[in-house]
Amino acid sequence: MTNANTHTIKARNSQTSNGETAPSRRGRGFTHESGPHNPNIEWYTPAAVFNALGVEFDLDPCSPGSALSNVPAVSCFTIDDDGLTSPWHGMCWVNPPYDDTDTWLEKLAAHGDGIALVFARTDTKWAHKAMASADVVCFTAGRIKFINGRTGRPQGSPGSGSMFLAWGERAARVLRQADLGLCFSVLS
Repeated sequence: MTNANTHTIKARNSQTSNGETAPSRRGRGFTHESGPHNPNIEWYTPAAVFNALGVEFDLDPCSPGSALSNVPAVSCFTIDDDGLTSPWHGMCWVNPPYDDTDTWLEKLAAHGDGIALVFARTDTKWAHKAMASADVVCFTAGRIKFINGRTGRPQGSPGSGSMFLAWGERAARVLRQADLGLCFSVLS
């Protein structure tokens, strides 16, 4: 399991006609995606997102650790705590690992109180399932400049927009009022 607020992305490789391994063309648009000389980079959610939300969360179950995180949360679970299997409480902030987004969003939906930040991959099964169960879906206005875990500075622009998903009345209200993008209430 990778740390949710520290998106660790593994490079995808393919074989060339001469049998050598070459970086996949897939994902080339992501400035924060790994490559052959950069096996993984951790990316953190910028403080501006939390300033806009204007709330303190009760729990960040996928934290890189308080020294590295901008998440205003009373408590957090790191990879060592295994936040996915630990019990959650209160309003949660979830920025899940890219390799297991669906499982984390399922847990947040079942918990019913929190906000998630994920890539806006609206063509995926996990996105459809999550959007159908969320109280509010918010597509960001512009792309979020995540913080490079190696430099501590914003770098580049992701190759895709992001979306927030909120479950629970308070989380939905916070997300609607944050002015982070275009928000929709989900009708079932």
